[in-house]
Amino acid sequence: MRIFFLWIAGTFLLAACQKNEVKLDNFDKTLWQNDSKGCKNIRLQMLVSLEKQKAKLLGLSQEKIAEILGKPDKQELQKRNAKRFVYYVSEGSQCGKNKQTEGIALILQFGALNYVSEIYRNRYE
Repeated sequence: MRIFFLWIAGTFLLAACQKNEVKLDNFDKTLWQNDSKGCKNIRLQMLVSLEKQKAKLLGLSQEKIAEILGKPDKQELQKRNAKRFVYYVSEGSQCGKNKQTEGIALILQFGALNYVSEIYRNRYE
């Protein structure tokens, strides 16, 4: 009887700890992931919507972010095991064209425990 009770309690704890599927409004995962490095400017059309919903992304793991947004265009390791995922959203020098500057980028900052702690752009235009 005691084992059965522990099993039931453990099942409820595991169910309570799991995050539900993240649903982002006005966001097309396939279009986002197919616009590598933002060279088609398709991601730029979804940027404002993503920024308005950043509360849904804060606290997610690196794996969950990669599942939603795809592989980042650039990863940067920082001090104390922190990391940044960079997703370009507009055309720039990262596309291999003769542009002077990188395109606008959405940057997700991860803390040492690999959860999103901050979301911002590299520049605002």
